[in-house]
Amino acid sequence: MIQRRFGKTEMMLSQLTLGCMQFAGDKPEENGIRTVERAVELGVNHIETARGYTNSEERVGQALKVILKRVPRDELYITTKIGPDSDVEKFKRNFDISQELLGIDCIDNLDFHGPGSWERVAPAMKPGGCLDYVRQLQGEGRIKHFGFSSHGYPNGVMEVVNTEEFDSVNMHYYYFNQGLRDVVARAAELDMGIFIISPNGQGGRLHKPTPQLVEACAPLTPAAFTHMWLLNDPRVNTLSFGPASPEEVDANLLAADYDPDGPDRATFETVLANVEQAYRGELGDTYCTICNECLPCPENINIPGLLNWRNMAVGFDMVDYSQGRYSRVGGGGGAWVPGVKGDACTKCGDCLPRCPEKLDIPELLWDAHQRLETGEVNPPRWQHEGDLLKADLRQT
Repeated sequence: MIQRRFGKTEMMLSQLTLGCMQFAGDKPEENGIRTVERAVELGVNHIETARGYTNSEERVGQALKVILKRVPRDELYITTKIGPDSDVEKFKRNFDISQELLGIDCIDNLDFHGPGSWERVAPAMKPGGCLDYVRQLQGEGRIKHFGFSSHGYPNGVMEVVNTEEFDSVNMHYYYFNQGLRDVVARAAELDMGIFIISPNGQGGRLHKPTPQLVEACAPLTPAAFTHMWLLNDPRVNTLSFGPASPEEVDANLLAADYDPDGPDRATFETVLANVEQAYRGELGDTYCTICNECLPCPENINIPGLLNWRNMAVGFDMVDYSQGRYSRVGGGGGAWVPGVKGDACTKCGDCLPRCPEKLDIPELLWDAHQRLETGEVNPPRWQHEGDLLKADLRQT
């Protein structure tokens, strides 16, 4: 499998990474071991888990006992993630548990799990906090490299990147969600490793694509298309895939050997043009580019996120995925889905003059809410209210 340099860590990672959440839980122990074995057999050399993935670390540790009998330790890279905590003693206990379960003396890469802003990570960065303990572990040789994963707003993720304390970042960045483009650029500027989380799942539930998307991506599959889109970017180093069984490993290695300079590039470019034409053609002048200029919203609405899900629902009928994401907004989504739902819009107009596309954002937020909350597509709530606010603001 093709390998890429993971930023300043200098680790050479397979361009596809085995994410180890799906085979954890109540699935049989042997299933997890065989899943890791199969991935390594096919050339995957980066295995990613987390303290919070139920018994995933235990499953990975069991697999490593078998694999390391025939594969040299320095040919595999192990990442685990632990949430930053204001209680450093709790963090220490979690690290000890992780290392014991994985059964390795040194963890190649440790990530803070989930910080989406400076506010979220600040307690861990104080003197005597988790960051100082991580540096101690590095000095002791128990950790080699240190990064973070995030699901937050672009501005919040950028705050964490700009601390310049991390070697790498794991993020959600896909063809169907390009909101973190500036974070990718800044991370690359700092020579951070860039790890894209779950392009098959969080990138649009591409293992169950809609007929419209399948047609637009032919002869590629939608998953292969989004993998190639990412791998065409030299700043992107590795993508995760999360099989639940060894049988799913093979099916997920869609672009394991995709070379942007190889013969498959021409096919990709043709498909990209078809997808762009179909997507923008369906959405017309309601297409949101997810530029984030509309943020921050006074009501804490994640405007780009909501309009991106509307793009997907309207453009390629990706309603199930978009409704699933929307259902988590404001109701326990936490760091994964920040903000509140579109019906919280007060028509304050703060976003309108900042939108380079001149979108009617309040009406599109209501349309997104209707489509994704109830599945109904009705005229926008404010269309017939005689409200001239948006017209006035467009002239500002």
